[in-house]
Amino acid sequence: MVKKYVFGPVPSRRLGLSLGVDLVCPKTCSLNCIYCEAKETTNLTTERKEYVPIKEVIAELDEVLREKPKIDFVTFSGAGEPTLNSKIGNVVDFLKNSYPEYKICLLTNAIGLGDPEVRRQIADIDLIVPSLDASNAQEFKQINRPASGIDFDRFVGDMTDFCRTTKSVVNLELFIVPGINDSDESIARFAKIIKEMQVDLVQLNTLDRPGAVDGILPSTAENTRRFIIAFEPFVRVEAIGHFRYRTPETTTESNLLCGTEKRILDLISRRPATILDLQTALCKPENELEHILKKLFNAGLLEMQKEERGVFYAAPHYKQSK
Repeated sequence: MVKKYVFGPVPSRRLGLSLGVDLVCPKTCSLNCIYCEAKETTNLTTERKEYVPIKEVIAELDEVLREKPKIDFVTFSGAGEPTLNSKIGNVVDFLKNSYPEYKICLLTNAIGLGDPEVRRQIADIDLIVPSLDASNAQEFKQINRPASGIDFDRFVGDMTDFCRTTKSVVNLELFIVPGINDSDESIARFAKIIKEMQVDLVQLNTLDRPGAVDGILPSTAENTRRFIIAFEPFVRVEAIGHFRYRTPETTTESNLLCGTEKRILDLISRRPATILDLQTALCKPENELEHILKKLFNAGLLEMQKEERGVFYAAPHYKQSK
């Protein structure tokens, strides 16, 4: 049976296997971001109300979750800004009381994080992923195109206070828009703001699918590395999309690696390689190499980039430059 408010599970670049929950009507949001894959905001608003019937949302969730699906997160996402639904807290309470084995994630534009009622309703969410795409008011207006009455400095102040006080894990998402928010001055401003927030992770994202406005280009690997270099001294960083990178874990390579892992790292330190290249060089089956490559990526020991010939694995440039 097709659900109206619950979708998936779907594989997510950020969250693994995610069961999505849509709490607003398409497309209701307090921002009209130029890169949004859900296209233009048709209802640009900061008004909180019950945009979709929460009893029906909960009934659909109950129907899906009682089958005990194997998922990483139940995620508030979809056609707009989830915190605009004034009864998001009811859904959080239902999940925590009826299905506590499942972790909850909130993808949010963070505009509502200064509202005490929003904070109360989302207090028990496990992972919160707020967005910060602008380093000043001009970039905010150009990239995020906010609803009337939203002030950039207040927005940043509210988000900073929230991130410093919440008990949830906070992974901040920053969408790189080349030519708008990637100057040296912008990166320096971002670093100052994010350092104050004390988030757990910064996820660097860029165009992967067409957005609301034509002409936006994805950030190159070289450009994304500039952000990594600026942020990594004070926070873990992850790049997602065509170019993928993750801050190395504290585990030393000598403790982590065994024979095949060391051989892979030796090969890709000399030149980037696809999984087919590694199969040819190491005479190992694809599924075994996929498992090892995932392990090495999660440890921050390699980076990935999609090209026409496939995904290429390489030694992290930032690590090599240290």
